[in-house]
Amino acid sequence: MGCPKGTISNRWYVDSGCSRHMTGNMALLQDVKPFRGGYVAFAGEKGGSITCQGMVSNGCVSFDNVNFCEQLKHNLLSVSQMCDKEYSVMFDKSEYLILKPSFEVPEDWILMRAPRTNDTYQIDMSAATTISSVATCLLTKATELDSILWHRKLGHISYCKMNHLVRNGLVTGVPKLRFTVADDSMPCKKGKQQRKSHKPKIQKLY
Repeated sequence: MGCPKGTISNRWYVDSGCSRHMTGNMALLQDVKPFRGGYVAFAGEKGGSITCQGMVSNGCVSFDNVNFCEQLKHNLLSVSQMCDKEYSVMFDKSEYLILKPSFEVPEDWILMRAPRTNDTYQIDMSAATTISSVATCLLTKATELDSILWHRKLGHISYCKMNHLVRNGLVTGVPKLRFTVADDSMPCKKGKQQRKSHKPKIQKLY
C-alpha cells in the first residue's frame, strides 16, 4: 500500500483506533504549517516524525489538524477527531457514513455502547459484562403485541421478571427479546393486589 512515486492518492482510511488525522502526502494538505508533533510508531517496528499540520477538504466536509508524517504510507481519518467536530459516524457492511451534527440515534436502535477512552473507543466483551444488567441492552426490543402475549403466556408475570428470566437463560422457549410496553398493564396489577383481612367486629344484639 502507499503511493507510487509521482502520483498522489486521495483515498483515506477511516480508523477508529487512530487518535489524529494523518497523511504522508503533503500535496493533499491545505494551509500547511510547521508542527512538531513528536514521533509516531507504526506496525512492524517502523515509525516517523510529525513535522507539519494542515487541513484536508473535499468541498463538502473539511478536517483540520491533519498531521503530516513523511514515512506514513496511508491517509488516516480519525473517528474521534470527526466526533470532536460534532459529526456522527456510522459503519455498515457496505459503507461508512458521516452524518450531520444534528443527527440523533433513536435509543431503541442501540444494542451496545463503547465509551471513548482518550481518543479511542473500547468495549468490554467479557462474560462478566454480557451477563450483567447491561445485557438487557443487547437484546432486540420486542413489539408491544409480543410483549403482551408473552406476559399472558407466563402467567401475567411482571415485565421486569420476564426480562430477568430471558437475560439469564432461566426459561426455555421464550425468544431472546427485551419485553416492554407503554402501559405496564394496570388492570393486571390491580388484580394481583391483596386486601388485608378485617379484624372481627363485635355486634351487639338488642
